[in-house]
Amino acid sequence: MRTPSLFRQIVKQYKLNAKLSPIFILSPDLDDICTRVVDYIGVNFQVRDEPLVKEMLTDAIDAWRAARKHGDANVAFMKGLFSRAHDLYMRRYVAFKGEKYNVWYPFHESIPAFEQRQPTGYVCQMVDEAAPGTITQRCAAFQLAARVLTGYGFTRYFESYDVAGNFAH
Repeated sequence: MRTPSLFRQIVKQYKLNAKLSPIFILSPDLDDICTRVVDYIGVNFQVRDEPLVKEMLTDAIDAWRAARKHGDANVAFMKGLFSRAHDLYMRRYVAFKGEKYNVWYPFHESIPAFEQRQPTGYVCQMVDEAAPGTITQRCAAFQLAARVLTGYGFTRYFESYDVAGNFAH
């Protein structure tokens, strides 16, 4: 039996199916991109009140709706989706067991892979500490895109359409 993807779990949990279905009918490649983003970030990474992936999907839907009548809606969707990539650096994701801890390094591995490789007894949680170094919104979007998009998707959205062109440098 096949287990549902994390993306399908988020869509169901936050009732996003009705909002995403019309988008995926017009641009089916966005379904795969969303699945890859959610599978990389997971459902437990939370900067504010909701999981980051839910916020990213909501931003993407809003951007698509704003651009669908007068612009390139699929590019707007991608801009919305990747606009919060820098939030992966705002707080640290750490696995604790007493005094011992393991830190997830942004973009070194997917968050679900980090969670799965933790020994029994470790609890993963967010801590109020920013990741070291300075990273721009544009750089974070490129970093995330390089890890989740296929060569075609990356070339199409980040080179041809320059999705991250207007993000902060």
